[in-house]
Amino acid sequence: MFRYIVNKYVLGFVALVVLALILISYTGRDRANLTPVERIIKNVVTPVEQGVTTVVEGLRDTFGSVFTIGQIRNENEDLKRQVAVLESENIQLKEYEYQNLRFREMLNFKDTLSADYDTLSASVVARNPSNWFKTVTINKGESDGVRKDMAVVTSKGLIGHVINVSGNSAEVLLIIDNSSAVGGLVQVTRTPGVVEGMADNSGYLKMNYLPKEANVREKQLVISSGLGGIFPKGLPIGRITEVEIESNGLVKYAIVRPFADFNRLEEVLVVREVFGEDILTPSGGGE
Repeated sequence: MFRYIVNKYVLGFVALVVLALILISYTGRDRANLTPVERIIKNVVTPVEQGVTTVVEGLRDTFGSVFTIGQIRNENEDLKRQVAVLESENIQLKEYEYQNLRFREMLNFKDTLSADYDTLSASVVARNPSNWFKTVTINKGESDGVRKDMAVVTSKGLIGHVINVSGNSAEVLLIIDNSSAVGGLVQVTRTPGVVEGMADNSGYLKMNYLPKEANVREKQLVISSGLGGIFPKGLPIGRITEVEIESNGLVKYAIVRPFADFNRLEEVLVVREVFGEDILTPSGGGE
């Protein structure tokens, strides 16, 4: 009850003050001086009016700041999303650029081979994760004319041959596998040998059964000899990095660094048919 009475009187007082201010403002427009009563009311109300104005302006500034912070936060989130989208698009464009360069290089190599070989482009879609066999799977198979024992190359050189075929894919045994063997030929001296993968997983090749007196030395190029019936003659294999005499003292062997990068196989060519016996001269041929 008491609170009701107090609220009632407070509201009445506020109403009188507001009414007085309105009257003072209305009647004082054309007068130079206020009456004594008006001055007393003005002096009493002015501090209250200033306080209310300060509070109202403070609340306005506070709510304005809150709104501004929220707006900046939303704009920041939008900018972050835009940056993420642009970064993703940039990565895709870079990938397309690199892919285009690889395709162009492969196409040029395919054109180089076209006079002697019928080749089919394919992409590497899987790699055998085990250490027992070094193989990759390509996305072309029987339906594309791929058959077992067909040679597979990249623009850098020979990488292996097909060992298993299904309708739309094929498995390729890489020449760096120690169970692989390729008839090789030292290009400049025409010295034959057998190129095999090394068991130490170094990624290098070993050219065996070289005559002890053969003029074989470092930096000479090795190509496929065509012997054995799997690999056509003239495909680039690698470059000799070291020549040693076997422990029996009768023959020697050469360590060969392959031209192909077996850790970065993406696009390959399958040799489906051989037209001629001319030896392909790889880039940087001779010694």
